[in-house]
Amino acid sequence: MRLIACIEEPDVARKILKPLTWRAEPLPTLRAPPVAFELFPEA
Repeated sequence: MRLIACIEEPDVARKILKPLTWRAEPLPTLRAPPVAFELFPEA
């Protein structure tokens, strides 16, 4: 495989990807929910 082009403009990438039915927008960054912890656990 060989790199033949690098598309840096988001509008151009959207125009290329839209007809291919690929996602033109990046997926949102997912994070795990915060973990509750006790600062002073009972002994």
